[in-house]
Amino acid sequence: MTATMKTGAVNADAVTAEERLHIRTAQADDVGLIAELMYSSGPDIYDYLYQEKALDFLRYEFASGRGFAGHPHVTVAVRAGEVVGTGCFYGRRDYERLLNGTVKNMTRFFGYLGVVPVLFRSRHLKSVMRAPRPGELYLSNFGVSPQQRSQGIGSQMIQHKLQQAREQGYDLFGLDVSVANPRGQALYSRLGLQVTQEKTFSNPRAGVNPARKMELALLP
Repeated sequence: MTATMKTGAVNADAVTAEERLHIRTAQADDVGLIAELMYSSGPDIYDYLYQEKALDFLRYEFASGRGFAGHPHVTVAVRAGEVVGTGCFYGRRDYERLLNGTVKNMTRFFGYLGVVPVLFRSRHLKSVMRAPRPGELYLSNFGVSPQQRSQGIGSQMIQHKLQQAREQGYDLFGLDVSVANPRGQALYSRLGLQVTQEKTFSNPRAGVNPARKMELALLP
């Protein structure tokens, strides 16, 4: 599904085709700094988990079509033919399939021996990111191009997915935001999300920032 949206209160006749924002499922041949946008959602976690190969792995997973960052599971905002925003929205029923896809990608990318330390480090992720609860739509890998920020792109992406989530019967929207990302937390607060839990990474030597779980009830 594709949503075409105008930014701000600009008259529809004044918005050119290139200025329009299209929100849709990603495609394998999309153009833009897609891996970099997803990486920007949690560089400390990605660097801890994948170290210097974080961006290369994200590119591999996006192209593979499998896992959390596989292109069929990524929502993108596109302007003038270029991806300017990314987000991975998923529920509990998709979680195991996406997790298995990412583990498969990790094994193929790093090899059977190289994946062992990656899997060892990954056991700490659940301290700041857990599987969605039943009825919860969860957001990860959310990023907007620095050159396109403060133009409402992030808000439009989330609002578009929240509308779909309500239609699909989800009763909760949730995400985890790093304490090092006050800009992101401010956006989520404006959209009505509230902090429900403070989280600390379980490996104190990893250099991963604490996180806050934020949630929004979708149904009355």
